[in-house]
Amino acid sequence: MIYNNDCYEIFKKYEDGYFDTLLTDPPYGMNFQSNRSKSGPLHDKIKGDENLNLDWIEHCYRLTKVGGCIITFCEWKKSNLFFEKLLSVGYTVKSQVIWDRQHHGMGDLTGSFAPQHDIIWYASKGRRKFVNGRPRSIISVKRPSGSQNFNHPTCKPVELLRQLLTSTDDGTSGIVFDPFMGTGSTGVAARQVNREFVGIELKQKYFNTAKERMND
Repeated sequence: MIYNNDCYEIFKKYEDGYFDTLLTDPPYGMNFQSNRSKSGPLHDKIKGDENLNLDWIEHCYRLTKVGGCIITFCEWKKSNLFFEKLLSVGYTVKSQVIWDRQHHGMGDLTGSFAPQHDIIWYASKGRRKFVNGRPRSIISVKRPSGSQNFNHPTCKPVELLRQLLTSTDDGTSGIVFDPFMGTGSTGVAARQVNREFVGIELKQKYFNTAKERMND
């Protein structure tokens, strides 16, 4: 089930503890805009990214089952705010995971390190036991490029999301939830590991892409 709507409206539809795994790449509050050519299709802004709002985490805690978990990407400058919010609503923060993108980004070309990783927080609601052993905290998967990013400026690779789902699997095959699903990569990954999926996307064109990908 996927929705083209504001996530706060959809949160109301679901009862407490409905979801097993929340896997999402939310707006970071950094007013992101692609630094690629303005004439190209990827020069796009993330809707709702002007200011950091982490209230969604509180709603997601209510929707997470006891024994469930949340896996959220975050921007490094604000990772501490994500960490503190996860703790404040009741999650137990268990791990910081690093996604090695295998390719560095732009930024300051002469006065900083070339960025090649993203930060991911993993937290649980109560005790969660992995059935596939203890995963490593660094995952190396190539960043999508060209048609693989579906004209979304921060598209995550399906393989990365699939690994996150399998690594944190507790054997119950519970429902995966992404309140900021973008072009639907989390949904595609959930389908690959035979998990039910619920996703929300506010922007119409990204929702349309997600719908097409999950109907293939």
